[in-house]
Amino acid sequence: MFIGKIVKSDSHINYVCQIYGPREVELEPSPVDYAFGRFVRVAVRSEQADDPDARLDLALGLSYEPKTYAIGVIYDTILLNPAFGSLGPRLSNETQVELFSPDYISEKAVLIYVMVLGMVEQRRTPNGDFEVLSVMHGVPLLSLELGSEIETLMDEEVRAFHFFSDTNDSEKREYLHMGYLPQIIAGRNSLLPMVTLQIIDQLEQLFPQNLSLLSIVKRNFAWRLKVETTG
Repeated sequence: MFIGKIVKSDSHINYVCQIYGPREVELEPSPVDYAFGRFVRVAVRSEQADDPDARLDLALGLSYEPKTYAIGVIYDTILLNPAFGSLGPRLSNETQVELFSPDYISEKAVLIYVMVLGMVEQRRTPNGDFEVLSVMHGVPLLSLELGSEIETLMDEEVRAFHFFSDTNDSEKREYLHMGYLPQIIAGRNSLLPMVTLQIIDQLEQLFPQNLSLLSIVKRNFAWRLKVETTG
């Protein structure tokens, strides 16, 4: 589901998104939809077709053309309330303002911070499924645009983003890949190590066959976090 839109960026891979509020969309997002460590995606507009009819088909989910998405993870949430600290008397309360001034713009907002982890190119198949054409982990070449909508990922899409395959002359080898870990580790936000552990927890549920490998990565990362925290 769509949960918000990009309102600013702090860097090439860090974006601030505003969550949709009441009456902005038909289905208002709940806190579970933008929880800490949730995987999300944003369509890369510059990679889509320029034909207006093609863009309409993409919006309606009718197009079978490849579509490129930036894949990211939510690592922070900010509750914005400009009225905080204004403790003086008011002529009307919030209920009266909503009733008598429906055009009043509420300045309260929920902002989430998203780090882009890679890119996915996929297309819809005639039977309604999605076919993943390519996956890339790391810093993308293209930046996202203001106003782009942010959408949550389903478990199948998270699994596809982490499942790589190498084709040799004799066989096809498939494996779990987390190529974005270096850029998360290099980030300066204090919550990024915690979101890394949350990602590993999710992958343990999605890739039970790689549980032993993920457990080793999780223990090593937790030990490193403890050492860096204690100095």
